[in-house]
Amino acid sequence: MKKFMKIMGVAALMTGITTGAMAQEQTQETEKPGFFRQAFREMKESAKRQREIDKANFKAQKMETKAFYQEQKAKRNPEVRKMVQEQEYQKQMAEAKARQEAAQKRIDEAKNNK
Repeated sequence: MKKFMKIMGVAALMTGITTGAMAQEQTQETEKPGFFRQAFREMKESAKRQREIDKANFKAQKMETKAFYQEQKAKRNPEVRKMVQEQEYQKQMAEAKARQEAAQKRIDEAKNNK
């Protein structure tokens, strides 16, 4: 091992590499793993957040499906169906009466303009 270190020292002197340059190269090499560590850490956090979002979206979709099922189930009940139909009838009648009143108003205005 001593012989190897001696040879490396001689080779370093011959190529002009100083120990300071060797130390600088070592620090640059250690910076790269820090960069990758940080990048992978950020990717891991991003993946965790995306998983939370996916879980929340899945739960929301599941609850919406259940709500739709319950609504359809309630409509099968004859009493509820009659109530819904009655509300729809009342709404349509109110719209028709409003249109009739508007038409009658236009007729009256047309008669007065003669």
